[in-house]
Amino acid sequence: MCGIFGYSGNKRCKNEIFKGLKRLEYRGYDSWGIAILNEGKINQYKNIGEIETDNQLKKLKDGTVGIGHTRWATHGGVTTKNAHPHISTKKDFTLVQNGIVENFDSLKKELEKKKEKFISQTDTEVIVKLIERELLKKKTLKDAIITVFKQLEGRNTIAVLDSKSGKIYAIRNGSPLVVGVDNGGTYLASDTLSFSTATNKVILLDDYDMIEIDGEKIQIQNIMKRKKKRIEIKELKHQFSEIDKGKYDHFMIKEIVDQKKTIPLATEYTEQELKPLVQAVRKASRVYTVGAGTAGFAAGQVAYFLRNIAKIDAQDIKSYEFKSYLSIIKKSDLVIAFSQSGETADTIEAIEGLKKKGCKVASIVNMFGTTISRISDYEFYTNAGPEICVASTKVFTAQCAWGYLLAMSVARKYKQAQSNIKKLTKELSKLYGKKTFLQTWSVGKLMKKREHAFILGKGENSCIALEGALKIKEISYKHVEGFAAGELKHGVIALIEKGTVVFGILPEKKYSESNDLISAMEQVKARGALTIGIGSKDFQKNKVFDKYIVTPQIDNISSIGNVIPFQLISYYLSLELGNNIDKPRNLAKSVTVK
Repeated sequence: MCGIFGYSGNKRCKNEIFKGLKRLEYRGYDSWGIAILNEGKINQYKNIGEIETDNQLKKLKDGTVGIGHTRWATHGGVTTKNAHPHISTKKDFTLVQNGIVENFDSLKKELEKKKEKFISQTDTEVIVKLIERELLKKKTLKDAIITVFKQLEGRNTIAVLDSKSGKIYAIRNGSPLVVGVDNGGTYLASDTLSFSTATNKVILLDDYDMIEIDGEKIQIQNIMKRKKKRIEIKELKHQFSEIDKGKYDHFMIKEIVDQKKTIPLATEYTEQELKPLVQAVRKASRVYTVGAGTAGFAAGQVAYFLRNIAKIDAQDIKSYEFKSYLSIIKKSDLVIAFSQSGETADTIEAIEGLKKKGCKVASIVNMFGTTISRISDYEFYTNAGPEICVASTKVFTAQCAWGYLLAMSVARKYKQAQSNIKKLTKELSKLYGKKTFLQTWSVGKLMKKREHAFILGKGENSCIALEGALKIKEISYKHVEGFAAGELKHGVIALIEKGTVVFGILPEKKYSESNDLISAMEQVKARGALTIGIGSKDFQKNKVFDKYIVTPQIDNISSIGNVIPFQLISYYLSLELGNNIDKPRNLAKSVTVK
């Protein structure tokens, strides 16, 4: 959630840090700050709201070493005092943190007993106070940081700027931290995207690795193993540096349109590249697909593909509920994890728990060098490029398409899968024309004054109904629920009244699910619902629908195209409401805390 960025080298760093924080905006934040060392003194600037260059920031003295931070509030409200960095009483060091100190309350109470005074409500200031007390014992700052970090419970990453040595010290545990190596300097950040315009050479840190940065000079040691580590620099083959809305007003609409390119990119894997995972799927007693939020619905969609295409025993698990499955997990089971950021805390915890049972783990993420891919036995990437809008669109369809290719490959239908993906991609281009834009905008206007809506799907469209509802909720803040159509008569129908918007996702007539959907829509129509169909052209003239949007129906991959109208409706409804589309309230892109 929070973002860390630092630089030490021969460049003036204020602009470097500013640019780095801007490239971390997609993670979600509500306040931000920068600290720069200038002539032995730490100069800081902090503010709430969006990152912008104002007169106060312009007055911040520049230097060649500094750290920055974007904060997503957990402990304490959104205030300048709670924003990072947090500076020591003597102003000899300043600190930023990503994560949550789970034992913060007990640590703070102990400090208060010792008459320590706090100016913020954050768990981060507790770390600063603990380090200060260790320094009173004549320890070096480096040793004080190590001692304190070992006291912290939970997933935490910190970076500390030392005014005396001019060094940056940082330790990671759970929350992400990567290093970028450039000629004349070193970058430190929560992801590689933030420094991708400068370098594609990276150092990946493991949990409890401490890095000491002094310009180009780097030392790494693991504070638990108490030994220095050999520095291994990796060169990223796929480094996406462009972050640009182009001709579009928002990243969301650009990323929706991008799907005609990103779906093929996610499925460029050859049979040979997929072979190890395909064999593992075939051998597994059961396959568990794991994820949370949008990635959780992608996991559910891929489990459907594995069951119905490859005839594999596959079950999706919401990563935050994995513990309830542990009693039945076997060593012979396989886990496939889904995450956009590759740093989702719930999913990491699930993977760690499932690996303890002896399971092999595969993953499909969008960001390179992340925790989830590194702890996986089989790692795959969507190659969708930066997804800046907090609400995921192109990564969802990319993960579903990759899962479709996997399921078809397990069923020995790789070539047919590639043919279907090619056809779908070609047909999807029609959804990005004026007709569909006007249709979805019309639906958005219709929903503007309504607070509730429901989406019904079945079979391959069950998870699409759930994801479609989530997408509209995330950006519009309207109450929208997705349901399996069969659930309607078991309680949901009680919520239908005159004017209630109900969507139905329709497969082609040849599938039995279409009859069930038509029946469900007739039932809500009879109770005064305003009905909207999305799907096969077979039903566009059916009188049960007040509005109908046709989507391409290609063999057994049609469900992927059915989600796009919901993405567009979410966008246009939010546009009508005047919401902050790319940065919706209270949400973060990279959910690195539980």
